[in-house]
Amino acid sequence: MKKFGAYIQLYIMFQVQNIKSLAQYRTDFLMMVFFTLFSQGCNLGLICIIYSNIPQVGGWTMWEIFLLYGFLLFSEGFINFFFQGAWKITNMIHLAELDRFLVRPVPVGLQLLTAKIDFDGLNKMIIAIAVMAVGFGRCGMEWNVLKAMVFCIFLAEACVIRVCMIWIASCISFWMEGKKNSLNYFVISLGEMAKYPMVIYPPIFQGIFGYLIPYAFVSFYPVGYLLGKEGTRAGALGISFFCVLMLAVSCMVLKRGLANYESSSY
Repeated sequence: MKKFGAYIQLYIMFQVQNIKSLAQYRTDFLMMVFFTLFSQGCNLGLICIIYSNIPQVGGWTMWEIFLLYGFLLFSEGFINFFFQGAWKITNMIHLAELDRFLVRPVPVGLQLLTAKIDFDGLNKMIIAIAVMAVGFGRCGMEWNVLKAMVFCIFLAEACVIRVCMIWIASCISFWMEGKKNSLNYFVISLGEMAKYPMVIYPPIFQGIFGYLIPYAFVSFYPVGYLLGKEGTRAGALGISFFCVLMLAVSCMVLKRGLANYESSSY
């Protein structure tokens, strides 16, 4: 437990240094805020346009879709702000930047996760909270302490699963000879399909989103359970198990990847 506390302190120290580095470029930060607001506004506008002509999709209203969108956007922002380093594993491997991590008396995984921070993620989380607040309000959600706790747990687990998805996809670079790994971008791109309820997709895609690239556990099952949607209870009860499984697979992939790692010749 003492060692875990020390890792938390190291994480905070690394991220503080990253924030100080980014704070020197205020113009870049303001531009990032503008483009984030613009892009997310366009995405929400598209959903509004679709639902202005179609009242429901798969039994889900526009405000319920906003909740799916909010869960996805918050988890994406969580990665960008807290664990942006997961995106940079491929570059670190092929530019030999990983070598300096291996000689430090700090876990390599912790160093990789804190290699970079992106304030764009903070913007996304704020927007996501606003979207979910409006969505729950419009859906007439009746809150109590238990439901609020379940919501927070679901949101935390969604973030963990999302980080693990990117982490595993990025760590595949340990076994790739090329300089690029498009798998993590492929995984994040599939998230666009998860902005809509899984029930509208053919069974093969439901299987992919449910077990292979588990976006259903990030948004569909938790939101469906909170809204009382039919057929989502079993999936919601399995979120914690899937979260632990993804963490275990992430640790295994990193361990085996490091065993397979050979320093770049660049």
